[in-house]
Amino acid sequence: MKPVIPSEREKRVHVSKSAIPGAGDGLFAGRTLAKGALLEVVGALVPAGSAADRCTAYADAYKFRVGRRLLIPTGYGAFANHSSAPNMEKVVRGSRVFLRALRPIEKGEELVFAYSRYARKRFNLA
Repeated sequence: MKPVIPSEREKRVHVSKSAIPGAGDGLFAGRTLAKGALLEVVGALVPAGSAADRCTAYADAYKFRVGRRLLIPTGYGAFANHSSAPNMEKVVRGSRVFLRALRPIEKGEELVFAYSRYARKRFNLA
């Protein structure tokens, strides 16, 4: 099997220090994003409960559920942080995961979405 190398050529976003206390890095708009704009979350799609899922347990809180599979993000999407007032939402289309802008987002604004119940519990978030 050929290794997967995620593209990091997405010019609409960049990674920088998050304004969220304790969050580390965050994902920011590199240009204005229109309401409904989609950013694909790339990564490894593995069956839930598989050996690949178990050996990546360290990333459990960051995985996106896609039906019976889990997407382990490996690109820019991995840097989107949690907010109880999100400007993005998770959208699943087939086996692909996207973050969709809930409203117009200005250049320089941090891109955030509501983490799953599991991730919120794991990180002690509201």
